[in-house]
Amino acid sequence: MTARIRPFLGRAGAALIVTVLAAAAGAPPASADTDYNPGNWNGKRIYLSQACHDGNDGVPGGSCITNHGCRDYSENAQSYATALHAINGVRDNRMNLLERGYRVRRGTGTLNQNVNSSNNYGADLHIPIHSNARTEKCGDTTRSKHGTLMMYVSKAGRRCSDSFVRWFGPGSPGTNDVRAYRSNLGELNNTTAVACYLEMDFHTWRKGRNWLIGEQNYSWRVGRSIDEYLGYP
Repeated sequence: MTARIRPFLGRAGAALIVTVLAAAAGAPPASADTDYNPGNWNGKRIYLSQACHDGNDGVPGGSCITNHGCRDYSENAQSYATALHAINGVRDNRMNLLERGYRVRRGTGTLNQNVNSSNNYGADLHIPIHSNARTEKCGDTTRSKHGTLMMYVSKAGRRCSDSFVRWFGPGSPGTNDVRAYRSNLGELNNTTAVACYLEMDFHTWRKGRNWLIGEQNYSWRVGRSIDEYLGYP
């Protein structure tokens, strides 16, 4: 997986954007977090929290344990690839987050580190990016048992989740695109920003896994969903 992940450059004004330290935005990031600034800021800050399972979310064994799916799939590696392409990837006329005018911090730490970094950043929206799993054979082709899951705890998070179900969900091969209230997730409960938690599709069925690794084809849907929720700032 790691050999497939690569850096991306946006188009037009975004091509002139460089990744900068968070000090330029006025708040220090976590040790490995990275900030991205657009040429023309629309006034909104987005925090994309990469998958990193540890004891804080019920997965023992240390920091940033990855979940594995069909074949060589790594949830952490794919979360990184999807977040990076959503920020400054190129895809025909589909705009990335920088082209839409957002300042973005990409969080790479543990759950608590990312929550603290998001709060220090003054994010307007906090989005964990994950892929889902269940016990099943990778050959399962039942689309109605798979799809995009959005989780929320607040009323605003529910509205954000609705936007993702409308705009991100149709891109995934699974057809069961839904939102769900969850009150036991730290990245929903402890962020100052509105939080909506993205489970893109299941990595435990072959169609889902094959779709997930093609982030260049669907990552624009992250920005489109955010735009709708925030009213196209």
